[in-house]
Amino acid sequence: MLMRLAYTGISLSGEGRAILRELTRISDKASLRAMRPLAILLAPALCACAPASGPKAGAGYPEPVDTPYAFEVALTLTPRTIEKLTTASEMITVAGMYWGEPSETAKPRADTMGQINLGRDDINVQPVSRTVLLPGAAIDPKVVEADIAGAPQVLVNVFTARMAHQDNLINCGVYEGPISMAQAKPVEIKCDLLEPPVEEPAPAQPN
Repeated sequence: MLMRLAYTGISLSGEGRAILRELTRISDKASLRAMRPLAILLAPALCACAPASGPKAGAGYPEPVDTPYAFEVALTLTPRTIEKLTTASEMITVAGMYWGEPSETAKPRADTMGQINLGRDDINVQPVSRTVLLPGAAIDPKVVEADIAGAPQVLVNVFTARMAHQDNLINCGVYEGPISMAQAKPVEIKCDLLEPPVEEPAPAQPN
């Protein structure tokens, strides 16, 4: 099933923010897929981790990797997000979690969601608007050929890397769908801070 969410960037408070923090702190793809209905319910108010098995780019863009699964994510941050994360020396993680529907012979090896886990790439980048390469280096083509029925899929999730702050600080869109569709054009992900913007005081009215 193809789902592409572009959130609106409006921050939430109270229960909504707590749900978003949990959504971005999940440890594996199955947990995020189980929480997908919460993301859909929150979408009108928004903008737009198992160990990593793929490469990480500590300072920014990763070295090019020649795989048939590579695609790009067009990451857009609001100015206040760039300012806060840069000041805090915090980075952003762009995570690609890969999976596929099992073939008949592979069904006994499917996970609790009935899917075949194809691995994960986590790419850490500086907090700027940019294009990020997800190489799909975690995917084994032999597993795809032997165990997957249909096209391999990807779930893209973006959150702060927690290098300077223990909690996720940003609210981003999510993409889920065939890798081939993500390769057709860059996947657009927009991010804003979870915290609400500071309201400017209203100008004083003349007496």
